[in-house]
Amino acid sequence: MNQRLIVIVSIVLFLLGILGIYFSGSGESSSAAQEQEIPHITYYITKRVMAAGEQVTKDDYEEKEEEIKEGEPLPDKLEAVAGYYLTESVDIGTKLVPALLTKDKPLSTVNNQHFRFTVNLNKRYVNNINGLLPGERVDVYLRFESPKREHDNKSTIFRGGSVVKIVKLFRNKKLLTPALKGKLPASDSEKSSFATSSLLDNNDEYSVDIELSRADLKKIYQIDNKYEIIIFPADSIIPDKKSENIIKKGSK
Repeated sequence: MNQRLIVIVSIVLFLLGILGIYFSGSGESSSAAQEQEIPHITYYITKRVMAAGEQVTKDDYEEKEEEIKEGEPLPDKLEAVAGYYLTESVDIGTKLVPALLTKDKPLSTVNNQHFRFTVNLNKRYVNNINGLLPGERVDVYLRFESPKREHDNKSTIFRGGSVVKIVKLFRNKKLLTPALKGKLPASDSEKSSFATSSLLDNNDEYSVDIELSRADLKKIYQIDNKYEIIIFPADSIIPDKKSENIIKKGSK
């Protein structure tokens, strides 16, 4: 009797063990299936300011992933963004969405009537344009040294000293790049053949590109005084007016 009872109990325990293993595995499978059913979306965030028309590379963005909450519509999915071109300028931390990207290389907006001019910026003035994106408008000021002079019987006598003057040189010019520290890695099509200007003291490694006309460049090239350029956001969108005549050596 005892042996028969032991056999029955053993069989029952064996069956219970099998059932426990089965339901345990079924629960794990159900949990894994639920985890797999939670949708995720991968998106891309820019790591730097980029200009419209610029080609996106793997170094320009970082990938992030987030869960899509129940009931939310699935956003447009981007498999990759490297190799695409930007349709507009973007700031650091911008999420790249299909509306910002195109496979077609945009035509250059700088034609034979306008030129890319690199301005070396004094580090003291960089904050003036921090946050401005390529394509926005700026006003260009000239800070230059002018010799002191005295008048004696209608003749000018230079005494060797100098004063510093600031005048608005151009208004409402297009910004082509953000202010960057260090020299820009220009492509073959964007290399500037313009010589760097003679600047005042304290100039450091910052530069920015702006769009200038042929007449604008001629005006700059004729300046003999020691000078530097300061850039501010444009006051208003007004067509260029004729600048003051500051291109002669020594102001009148």
